Amino acid sequence: MTAPIGYDDLRRETVVQVAKLMAAAAITAPKSGGQLFLAGKKNFLETVIIDDPGLRGQLAQWLRARGAERQEAIWFRDAEVAETVDAILFVGLLPGWYPPNYDCGACGYATCVEFLHAAKPLRAGSANLEFAGPVCNLRDIDLGIAVGSAARTALLHSIDCRCQTRVATAARKLGLIQAEHAVAMSLSMTHKAIGFDRRMPEIDYDTLDLPDTGTLPLAVPGAARQGGARNKQQPRRPVSATEPDQQAQSAASAGPVTLAATKPRSRQR
Repeated sequence: MTAPIGYDDLRRETVVQVAKLMAAAAITAPKSGGQLFLAGKKNFLETVIIDDPGLRGQLAQWLRARGAERQEAIWFRDAEVAETVDAILFVGLLPGWYPPNYDCGACGYATCVEFLHAAKPLRAGSANLEFAGPVCNLRDIDLGIAVGSAARTALLHSIDCRCQTRVATAARKLGLIQAEHAVAMSLSMTHKAIGFDRRMPEIDYDTLDLPDTGTLPLAVPGAARQGGARNKQQPRRPVSATEPDQQAQSAASAGPVTLAATKPRSRQR
């Protein structure tokens, strides 16, 4: 006969165990370019589970500081959730992600090589943004499929799950995850889902004294949206016509590309 298991012990152990199963679902979810794995390419997904209250408290502190910079109440709401849930599973793209080499054009470039070459300086210059980018569109789709597979696993085990990108940003900036592009899956086992129907807090930004996160963008003062949940943000650089825009306009004005007709080769008998 085993000793009685109290609710608190059951809650934490069960949520962490389900989080592990969710991580497995994310890793085994379908992904583009499966043949590359057979050729020896490494897994490009990162899965990290954080259930320590102290670390979740650090996430909450960073979220509040970032919310003050952006003057957005939704960050403060997410901070409350991070402190209250039982565990958080992070699923993201590792810095060493690679495209599936489909040359699909979804990124706006004809080939994956073109995209990687053009994206390199942009990614290098995005260290002070919330996420690093740009990212291959198909890899973003793969990340979404992985997160969906993980969320379904939570559903099958009756664990409440809420997907959040802001908490993932906090984890990235605090060095708790390596991924430069991720989703946080906040998990709890309570009679009422913690992450849903939570009211937006009222924040007096003039009275706050929170540290600088070193992250862009920053709020446009007095430009609140959606009742204060959101706020207009300042662009890092003045928005104007750029060289790539001009190139795209030139290509569009040139009309469709006509391929030269080629004579089919006769089939050898």
